[in-house]
Amino acid sequence: MGSQVWTMSLESFRNTTIKHATPGCGAVAAVTATHGLALILKGLRISESKHPDDKRAALIDEGETLLERLSGHADEDIQAFEAYQDALKQRHNDKDEQAGLDEATQRINRVPLAMAETCCEALKVTVSSLTYTNSNLKSDAIAGGVLLHAGLSAVLLTVDANLASIEDETYRAQMRRSRHALQEEADGKIHRLNQERDNL
Repeated sequence: MGSQVWTMSLESFRNTTIKHATPGCGAVAAVTATHGLALILKGLRISESKHPDDKRAALIDEGETLLERLSGHADEDIQAFEAYQDALKQRHNDKDEQAGLDEATQRINRVPLAMAETCCEALKVTVSSLTYTNSNLKSDAIAGGVLLHAGLSAVLLTVDANLASIEDETYRAQMRRSRHALQEEADGKIHRLNQERDNL
């Protein structure tokens, strides 16, 4: 399936978000986080072009891998929500379609958690990048980290909203623990970036 997000212009993406059910919070959060990571990679790439360094190059490779994964989360979020809406309709029309709805419900929780995990990995790269980013580009790296943190925090709100739809109490508790652990980890990284921001 082709991309629903990355073939759109920014204007089209914005207007579609305003007028339609999808893109929703998860897709917008993914796009925001992706642009944050792009800022971080920009600082690393420009710095690398002036003073090549093996550790910086490895960070760039890791960041680009995460960028591809993070970009995919935007479309995955849209696809998961649309599949959930379809499953709701099928369940309404056919009482035997509960299994399909259960799977769709699990999917709309798995996708935002996967995106949050990717954001956390990207925040680790952000913190590491500060050592290898030229001083005049560090503001871009820190801004990128702020956007990553914002994207993560926003997408985790969708997990909060979806938890009520999970009937299995054990699974719901597991999802809640995962959600809070990811937020806590991300908050630690943004605290580190805020300390660096004070030194700009």
